[in-house]
Amino acid sequence: MSKKGVFPVTTYLNQNVVFDLLAVIEDGFSQVTNLNISNTEGKNTNSNVDGEAGFGMYGIKTKIKAAMGIEKSMTEEKSSNEERVHTPTSLFAKLFSYLDEKELITEVNNTSDLDILSHGSFVRFESKLERNPLISLLESFEQMMVVAMTFQSPQKGGKKSNEQEILKQIKSMKNSLIENDNFDLICTINENESLKAVLPVYLNYFIHKNTNEIIDGNYTVFGKVVKIVSDDADNINLFRNTGFKLFQQEALDTMLGSMNNGTDEQLEIPNINSRISSPAILVIPIAIYS
Repeated sequence: MSKKGVFPVTTYLNQNVVFDLLAVIEDGFSQVTNLNISNTEGKNTNSNVDGEAGFGMYGIKTKIKAAMGIEKSMTEEKSSNEERVHTPTSLFAKLFSYLDEKELITEVNNTSDLDILSHGSFVRFESKLERNPLISLLESFEQMMVVAMTFQSPQKGGKKSNEQEILKQIKSMKNSLIENDNFDLICTINENESLKAVLPVYLNYFIHKNTNEIIDGNYTVFGKVVKIVSDDADNINLFRNTGFKLFQQEALDTMLGSMNNGTDEQLEIPNINSRISSPAILVIPIAIYS
């Protein structure tokens, strides 16, 4: 297995998962500071080491106090105060290196790689990323209408224009697709084989909460598989976490089809699908990096 991503530049990082997995691997986190040793010639000296074990982010701290009996025949004085700080990305690199050395990461490049996957497998793949097409479309409509309304004359008597009502409906529909700042990214792993992956992501785990920089870029994705779609009768519903999941498939396809066909020909409208068919995988992303 190739040793890629040892020095990652992360764009998306689920820190909670990284910390949890490292705590499992290392049997908890530990930190020792303020080590002082002072010995006098011909005397027995006991020194204490005080420290804290745990990880502050979780609010778990355990006091450690160990007594050391040291006997020396010479004078020795040593004072050390050292603190080593890890960033979330450095901890991810440490986790990734451990899993890679244990050969617990499966590279996904082709459809045949799905045969060796199982639920819970760690996977890594390079992919072009895009947002849920319907969310992108609604955001574009919202931005265009806001710009258009800035050039309109105010309505007499404070009445709302039709454009304002439409804008309100678009915002409401968009918000219903992003529950708790959660939405899907769609990854094209192998365009020749139509192999795709769906990543449910959270806005808070993006650097500066900005998703624009990853769109249409080629990034490496590392995560855990929760669903494998290798049967033509199965698929991944892109609206499974929204109110649209109550719609019958035929009614939803009709609605999305009308959006595709009812727009201006001068606009480049993405093809809006409600489901990702085989071959595909649903992956909980731990990191997206370059």
